[in-house]
Amino acid sequence: MIQEFRYKGETFRVNAHGIPGHEEVFIIHFVNGEEMGEISIDRMTEENDTSAPIDAICVMLCDKLIAEEDIQCAEPTAGFTWVEGERIREVPPSTAFTL
Repeated sequence: MIQEFRYKGETFRVNAHGIPGHEEVFIIHFVNGEEMGEISIDRMTEENDTSAPIDAICVMLCDKLIAEEDIQCAEPTAGFTWVEGERIREVPPSTAFTL
């Protein structure tokens, strides 16, 4: 999963792969379209709440990154929200054959 989101008025991208609760999660902070700070967690080997949803992990990692990088957030009280991507193309339903 690769998805952009907004948190505290800042833009981030999450790249997570694995099964829920056991993903490798990478967060990148973007400023004016440029990659800035980055933070990650391997949920299989590092201490974390494996029952937490991915958005809660994103918030946890962002809070750490904001503190580590001393990021001055544009909207410090704004919550987490996924950024809806532009749909480039719709895929028609499958015409799979049955035997």
